[in-house]
Amino acid sequence: MKNSLDFLIKSNKLKEIPRTGWVLMKVKNSETIAEHMFRVAIAAWFLGKMNNLNVKKLIKIALAHDLVEVYAGDKTPFFYWEGLDKNKKKDAEILMKGVRLSRKEKQKRGDVKFKKEKKSIIDLLSCLRPDLKNEIFSAWLDYEKRTSKEGRFVKQIDKIEALLQSIEYFGSNKIKSGTSWWEGTEEVVEDPLLLDFLKTIQHKFYKGTDSSYKKNKELENILNFLSEVGKLKRMPRLYWKMRGLKNPETVASHISALSLMVWIFGKEKKQLKMEKLLKMALCHEITAVYTHDTTPYDWGFLKIKKGKKETLERIPFLSAKEKTKQFKNDFKKEGAAILKLVRRLEPSLKNEIIQLWKEYRNRESPEARFLGQLNVLAILLQAILYKKQKNNFSINALWELVFEICDDPTALSLIDEMKKEL
Repeated sequence: MKNSLDFLIKSNKLKEIPRTGWVLMKVKNSETIAEHMFRVAIAAWFLGKMNNLNVKKLIKIALAHDLVEVYAGDKTPFFYWEGLDKNKKKDAEILMKGVRLSRKEKQKRGDVKFKKEKKSIIDLLSCLRPDLKNEIFSAWLDYEKRTSKEGRFVKQIDKIEALLQSIEYFGSNKIKSGTSWWEGTEEVVEDPLLLDFLKTIQHKFYKGTDSSYKKNKELENILNFLSEVGKLKRMPRLYWKMRGLKNPETVASHISALSLMVWIFGKEKKQLKMEKLLKMALCHEITAVYTHDTTPYDWGFLKIKKGKKETLERIPFLSAKEKTKQFKNDFKKEGAAILKLVRRLEPSLKNEIIQLWKEYRNRESPEARFLGQLNVLAILLQAILYKKQKNNFSINALWELVFEICDDPTALSLIDEMKKEL
């Protein structure tokens, strides 16, 4: 348990590391690696399902593919470009057009990058037990070397997600947003479904540029869904904002971290379905797209004029009747949000997401009950890490919540280890 917690603390840094390409492009408050991993995982699930691929394997590869960046950092094709920081005018041209390299030079740089990242992932995983270490390393290696259909698929999804993010940042004007993301994506994408998905992106954002485009309603709806949940990358967790933290974790980065936690601790729960757990983790808070993030303090908190700081020190006490009323109110709002978000998805996928969300909110299955406990522990872990940065940051209220909710032996064991971190 100590080693697993050590891994989670290290991987939690991905919530704070911005993606290098956006930093070079001077995007303010750009997405982090964890946020990118979140949408790659969802895109891999949805599009992989259409391709009849192993969805559990796809999600795991998506969660593993950038773990190396805890130590190796995020590397782009611009990283090795000599003199990139010396001439601003020239830099802008390079960033817009992309780095032009020969195949030999690309291979050389790729080998250097791979060796550094391999060392990074080995160092990061060294604290885990052998079965987990081997599984996560294999998932990363599959992505890098594209040794399976799923590994090749996620590699392509990774590029497509970055392309979509570039359009969201810079728009579809070619002069403003550049060509490098399109070129880098088209160089990698070869799967017929994903080629059609690229055409769908092109049709939506660059209307009339491809006369060969044949409308695919299912792909259009997935693209719209991915665009909507992309808002969670920019949505800071409300509880941390209420506590006065600057640039706190977002809903997307929390979901990414929780999904990793599910992989680590769900593996030993043989009676639980891992694929279901991972999917449930990925969609358990996507209603925030429309409801925004919520906290245990929302109900009646805004009426408090004085003593907000003191109020945040404790979890609000509610009677059973009040709790029921609050739950019904929240469930109704979130239910409307989930229906709105998935309304255009293909029926089986839409129903699956709705069912996963309902199970989680009602704690109707063993997976939902276990995830509910891991979720509050993921919040507690983040609070402990914030406390280490800010000594006067109180986390008493979260301890109350944890002891009220958690009864699973794995969760209780993790709590004991978290105590030692303080």
